[in-house]
Amino acid sequence: MVALMHLKVMRALIEGALRFGVVKKYMIGLVCPKKGAERSILTQMSNCLAEENLREYYGEKMDVSEQDDYWPFVAIPLTSPIHVFDH
Repeated sequence: MVALMHLKVMRALIEGALRFGVVKKYMIGLVCPKKGAERSILTQMSNCLAEENLREYYGEKMDVSEQDDYWPFVAIPLTSPIHVFDH
């Protein structure tokens, strides 16, 4: 589990640097939403963190041809391989 967390943190740092550039200040946090509240929390975070002139670019994509949703932050779900818990 520790190795998995390290990989997720490294991915967040790299993805953030690639998407937003290297910045002097950054924060990594863990959010544990109640079941079914994930999209609501992502939308609320987007409203809070998005620059005013770029708000319309963020959020869930309605067009299925677009691959990913785009948020003004890096969102990485904390999932683990099933075999980690088989022991």
